[in-house]
Amino acid sequence: MVVRLLAKGTAHIVVGARLLSKGARPLLSCGEEARDVTADRSYPIVRHPAPGRRSSILVSVPHFGTEPLPDVSREDYREAWFETFAYGFADTFAADLYGDLHEHGATVVAAPFSRMFVDVNRRRDDFEHVDGEVRSRRGVVRTHTMRGVPIFARPLTPGEVEERLRRLYDPYYAALDRLLAGLHAAWGHAILLDGHTGSPRRMRDHQVIIGTCHASTCAPAVSAAVAAVFRRHGFEVHENVSGYTGGNIVARYGRPRTHRVHALQLEINASLLMADSREDFIARVSLGERPERAEENVARIRRCLQEVLAVLPAAVRGPSGRHSPVDAR
Repeated sequence: MVVRLLAKGTAHIVVGARLLSKGARPLLSCGEEARDVTADRSYPIVRHPAPGRRSSILVSVPHFGTEPLPDVSREDYREAWFETFAYGFADTFAADLYGDLHEHGATVVAAPFSRMFVDVNRRRDDFEHVDGEVRSRRGVVRTHTMRGVPIFARPLTPGEVEERLRRLYDPYYAALDRLLAGLHAAWGHAILLDGHTGSPRRMRDHQVIIGTCHASTCAPAVSAAVAAVFRRHGFEVHENVSGYTGGNIVARYGRPRTHRVHALQLEINASLLMADSREDFIARVSLGERPERAEENVARIRRCLQEVLAVLPAAVRGPSGRHSPVDAR
């Protein structure tokens, strides 16, 4: 099934195989590649570093996108204002933090659509259906709010969800497979950094959380190197907090002992990135507006991420220059 999205009446510009909101920054630029999944959009986003600058790091941003699917209209929602949920379910300012890390040596792969439609950091079978209708309050697709209110005017069938997963979920994992294999072939190991920004309500007072599925998906030196960078810049860092131990991507690919793929999930509290209070944020998004960025903090965290990219390869190699020992699988 192809789903229609973008509010009715919004102007668009079609550039090659890319659909852009008028005035928006192009999702793809020089040095990027993608696989066509609809006639008017490319998927997923893949950004490569310049020749000679490539490191062994792949940055995955599964909740990069804030937009709906290109074939969903306002009439497809049960209530017209529900179209704002596409942004509300997204990782606030994730694109601002992680989107240009290819300029600092990492390869970047990202999902351009809101996770409300397909959350590629969930298991493929993570949705509920009753009597032929999908009723999913969380998981790989969202059809209902947490209070059980239907988001869309018409329910999705399991077959329609399967088609959406085939078109959007499977290509993301195919890209991860291919890109990690290429990095491993070039370097003898690969590092997967799964980048997120987290809900202030759920993260509470935690500023930065590193998830390694309880120290099983990367060498201790790798997560320690990331934590040290953020602490040096004055941020509080915690590891494997309940609810943030690592999603499907980290759990699936983090095999440091058997495959020499080190994977960790990084969650930045979105409250650090916004100049708005939580109440103002909700009010803005409900009106279809975007929150105001806390520019100084965004710049600080971007510097942290650039330093993380610089120190991670050495953390994997260890002081001897060999692959870092692992106390995990």
